[in-house]
Amino acid sequence: MKRHAATKKPIWKRPFFWVIIILIVLVGGITIGRQTGTTLSHHEKVSKPKPKPKPKPVKLTAKEKKVAKKYALSPQATAHAHTAKVTAIGDSVMVDITPELKQVFPHALINGAVGRQFYDLPTIAQSLKAEGKLADNVVVNLGTNGPPEKKDISRFLKVVGSKRQVYWINTHVPTQRWEGQTNRLIASTAKANHNVHVVDWHNLSNNHANWFAGDEVHLQTKGATAYVGLLAKTMAK
Repeated sequence: MKRHAATKKPIWKRPFFWVIIILIVLVGGITIGRQTGTTLSHHEKVSKPKPKPKPKPVKLTAKEKKVAKKYALSPQATAHAHTAKVTAIGDSVMVDITPELKQVFPHALINGAVGRQFYDLPTIAQSLKAEGKLADNVVVNLGTNGPPEKKDISRFLKVVGSKRQVYWINTHVPTQRWEGQTNRLIASTAKANHNVHVVDWHNLSNNHANWFAGDEVHLQTKGATAYVGLLAKTMAK
């Protein structure tokens, strides 16, 4: 009588099958874990912000140290202002603070006039540019005598170009209805143009009535010092 061949067990019922499966799972898990850890480690290295470099020590002259103390400036801001080429265009407020501006910015060319309006700005800038007197840093202080119009600002920015930096001092004229309109337009202009920066005089001067003359616009000595100090700090950023 022939023997019947033994029925083979399905492979999944055999012990060695499950040993192999368990080994595959273990090895695969370790490999995936290592890869994930490497990826996370790499991500952490990439996303970790670099520490900001410390500003280099600045050695000031005795005269510059006096300026730094008077205007509450850092050595870096003082040194920057001392060497910066600046063209400042403004109205009677700028005329009044010319001594302080020249003390902090000795290389500044100051073009101020009583009663000046915003619509004068493009023509003045064009004339200074034609004479080679429009510096890489242009400071604007207008708005005391009336609000700006977008077309005048657009013409001015076209004259200045995109490479010069414009530092626009906003307005403190609480007695005039156009104060808010002027400051909003200055802010929106800065937001739309990478080379235009707001010097926020309006915010700094709030609640400092003793900085101003009786008209609440023109400056006393303390106000002039704070005004020019703010400009120097903004330009040094």
